Amino acid sequence: MSTLIAAAQIQSSAAPEENLLKAEAVLEIARGRGAKLIVFPELFMSWLAPGEFEATHTRKVSQPLDGPFVTELSKAAHRMRVWVVAGILETARDTESKAYNTTVVVNDDGDLVAFYRKTHLFDAFGYKESAAFARGDTLFHPLETPFGRMGLFACYELRFPEVARSQVARGVDFFIMPSGWVHGPLKEIQWRHLIIARAVENTAYMIACDQAGHQFLGRSMIVDPMGVVLAEGSEAEGIVYADIDLLRVAEVRGKLPSVSHRWVELYSS
Repeated sequence: MSTLIAAAQIQSSAAPEENLLKAEAVLEIARGRGAKLIVFPELFMSWLAPGEFEATHTRKVSQPLDGPFVTELSKAAHRMRVWVVAGILETARDTESKAYNTTVVVNDDGDLVAFYRKTHLFDAFGYKESAAFARGDTLFHPLETPFGRMGLFACYELRFPEVARSQVARGVDFFIMPSGWVHGPLKEIQWRHLIIARAVENTAYMIACDQAGHQFLGRSMIVDPMGVVLAEGSEAEGIVYADIDLLRVAEVRGKLPSVSHRWVELYSS
């Protein structure tokens, strides 16, 4: 029932081919440690400098879901028999001027089993993601995996408890949150508190993987359903490991059944 998870807190470059080589090296290391699921940050495929959050640039560097980055990442996942989650810039075929901020999920057979287009865009702290990205229009549908039922959201969506809550109502055991959380006043405090809060209020594991270097915070975290921080990264590149255990989820929900105590009719009246 226990599974080792790795959060690869990596500094990506602007070149997808360089990041792919980094990813393959990380997969080799993490697999050697026994990790079954390796998470990479938001927008891992291609780093965007602060001045590059505009539609012309993101459209130019984006790739389709069947493009070379996802294709080669899928081959690596299959070759090493691990699950992989990573952030990409996806070409929006129905939008001429913007790309999607997308997270892909690849299983250990190398199949793209899910993808999620970020719905809540980071128009705050001087950034304006909506100028660069098309908005996704559906939340992630929880996914059955060999490690439990997975939920997923990205970075800024940590600030919207409804995003996680709507998924945990459908039985999520753990959340994956690829991120590109940038430095800023009190941002590190908010990052840590909100991750722990999402874990506690949903009695689910939180695996938060942030980019390192450039404008990013790092400090990736894996938190258990009671809010215990199992692993935490520094500001530098590295791989953060922790076990998730479905028995722990059941134990916590047995003594803290807050999710089942929700009075949904009262909230919507």
